[in-house]
Amino acid sequence: TYSSQTYILLLNYSIMEIAISQSLGGIFMNECAFSTKDPIYLDYHDNVWGKPLYDSKALFKLLALESQHAGLSWLTILKKKDAYSEAFHNFEPQRVAQMTESDIDKLMSFPNIVHNRKKLEAIISQAKGYLDIEKEFGSFSQFLWSYVGGHPIDLHYKHASDRITVDERATQLSKDLKSYGFKFLGPVTVFSFLEASGMYDAHLKDCPHKPVHK
Repeated sequence: TYSSQTYILLLNYSIMEIAISQSLGGIFMNECAFSTKDPIYLDYHDNVWGKPLYDSKALFKLLALESQHAGLSWLTILKKKDAYSEAFHNFEPQRVAQMTESDIDKLMSFPNIVHNRKKLEAIISQAKGYLDIEKEFGSFSQFLWSYVGGHPIDLHYKHASDRITVDERATQLSKDLKSYGFKFLGPVTVFSFLEASGMYDAHLKDCPHKPVHK
């Protein structure tokens, strides 16, 4: 049996261990950051995800990558994004739109991308749709941002459990994009794009990386 003094020391030590554990958990585990400690995912959450994106070509690149994400984890695509940029001419829409079946044949053995032929072909279709939208609306960015009134919509999440995965706006945008030839962009994937592009602010209320909206 422990003496009363030894028992108190052990109790204090246990309390200290719990405090340190909770402190480290607070530092290294941000509930908003998809409950991950993966450094690639954390960097994406902290510095990219949810930051309002207005450049048309950057939005096209993000949308194209989101289409590759269907059925896979987003982390998988994040790790392959540089290879995709190399494979698709840095997502320059005019060049991508001119790619042919022969180009897709070569990409089927291109390293570090997902070798799903239909998904790869979809990026070419999306580039053509991008050009059509630019011609009709003057700007791909303006077309997309018009769905949120030109300004980010704060979803006012307090906890990760509050998050939803689809809504009517994403469903309508998915339908409209499909009419321009965009593929592998169903409502759930489009909702994810709205969050990633900052059109939706899905950061939790107390997240230190939550954007400041004017």
